[in-house]
Amino acid sequence: MFNDVAKANVDVSRDFLRACHSSDVHKVETLIEKHGIRDWSDFRHVASGDTALHVAARQGDMNIVRYLCERFDMPAFKISVTNKDMKRPLHEAAQFAQEDILKYLLEKGASVDALKRGDWTPLMLACTKTGPAARQCIIALLAANANAYLRNKDGWTPLLIACRTGDEKAIDILLKHLPKCIDDRSNNGRSALHNAAFHGHERVINLLVASNANLLNARDSSGSSPLHEAMKHGKLNAAKCIVHLGADVNLTDNVGQTILHVAALSGNAEAVEYILEHHLIDVNCEASFGITPLMIARRNNHSDVIQILIKYNAKE
Repeated sequence: MFNDVAKANVDVSRDFLRACHSSDVHKVETLIEKHGIRDWSDFRHVASGDTALHVAARQGDMNIVRYLCERFDMPAFKISVTNKDMKRPLHEAAQFAQEDILKYLLEKGASVDALKRGDWTPLMLACTKTGPAARQCIIALLAANANAYLRNKDGWTPLLIACRTGDEKAIDILLKHLPKCIDDRSNNGRSALHNAAFHGHERVINLLVASNANLLNARDSSGSSPLHEAMKHGKLNAAKCIVHLGADVNLTDNVGQTILHVAALSGNAEAVEYILEHHLIDVNCEASFGITPLMIARRNNHSDVIQILIKYNAKE
């Protein structure tokens, strides 16, 4: 008898979630009346723990969102129901740039700075997306007093995340709202400019340096500068931009590596050629333990880089 009841409950849960997922309000109403459903948060996906409100918020289904929030006589805190990752429906709306639903959930009392697993806020998730809808979500969250200083477990703030994504208009919104966030650093000391350089976002680089030129020579916990990051990850146009803006090309990291060392290590022949053609770094410069760019290129079998270094008189 117990097993029959349990199976019936599983079937009702499955049918209810499917009806909400397919935006079938009529079927949802039929199931509610047939089974006397009073609390939709009882029905959850087994793997994720998502409720129908999570699913509808993610999909941008305002009809289902409104129905779940207004049809049931439930306390306001249900708007911030969590799944197994402690994710709320507001997180879903923010992550998938569902502007109208995000605003609606905020009006209904959703917790603006709620934390999901990893200490991610809705504002942080909104900053992982680009485009007008994502920017409107950011504006709405800030208007609702979202805390732009909060950090996730890795020390990433909304600005640091936005600089990884590369939407300069979103970054401008954050900087105008909270100018001091330009100084944000992650747990490993990475600045907003490190992130922009790593991902090759030239417009963001220009915006950040215009806001704070000191970022040009910022060092992370490994001693790498934004210019190191651009060279390391093959973002030569971003590197050229940073050089043009006045970065110190002679900075070395914690093991004495110049930008020529890191370009040679990554096998970036074009970057090596650029550095040597413009006389930015001596071809025979030495890092810790006397390591030269040519030694690094040989150890990693970067034949193209080896040829360029030798062309510029690297010592054998």
